[in-house]
Parts: sequence; C-alpha cells; structure tokens
Amino acid sequence: MAREDAAGKLLERAPDLTDLQIEIDETPRGGSVGGTRYIRRVVLAQAPALFEVSCSEPRCRDGGYDVTSEILAALASRRTMFEGQQSCAGRCSLGDCGRVLHYVATATYRHVENAKAPPMG
Repeated sequence: MAREDAAGKLLERAPDLTDLQIEIDETPRGGSVGGTRYIRRVVLAQAPALFEVSCSEPRCRDGGYDVTSEILAALASRRTMFEGQQSCAGRCSLGDCGRVLHYVATATYRHVENAKAPPMG
C-alpha cells in the first residue's frame, strides 16, 4: 500500500483519461501454451499511478512485472492503443523464472478544446 500511496493517483498524472482497459497475457518463456490471460479494467476514480502485475508462477520468488513507466509515458502522450512486453526477473527452483508478460492497453480521453480558439464572428 505504501508504493500505491507514493505513486499518487492516476487521474493526477492523466487528468483527461476517461477509460483504461489492459489486456494481459502471461506465458512461460518460449511458450504460447499454458499462459494466463485476462482483462484489467482500471477504476479511474481510485486507481494509483502504479501498474505492477504479480507473476502467476506459484514457485516464483521475488518476481513480477512493473510496467508503470511505460504505461504512464503512453498516457502522457495521449496514445489510444499501446502495448509492451516484459520478462519476469524472479527465481524458481530451477533458475530464472523467465515468464513473459505482454499487454495491450486501450485508453480513451476527454476531448480538450484548444486554449486559443479563434475569435467568433
């Protein structure tokens, strides 16, 4: 909870964001079978500006994914669709975990009028 508090609120970092959905697909290293797939719908009113995902391998120690900087950069650029990939750096009994997280995010923003609109009439 301390990391979430330190991160601040997502809407403070992306005030024009109206919707954010992240499709997450996690697979074993080098594999496309036996993965975990789900959609994370972000509740903007409460969301911290932190995007960490736990590794789904039960034997993984000290693993997981932190895609915060990539997602915040895409939101700051007002990108409507973006994706990324990261490998788990955790350890399993036989060595590196190596599971791979791939995400595809879809964002919607409030339309912002130009600050200097041409004079009317």
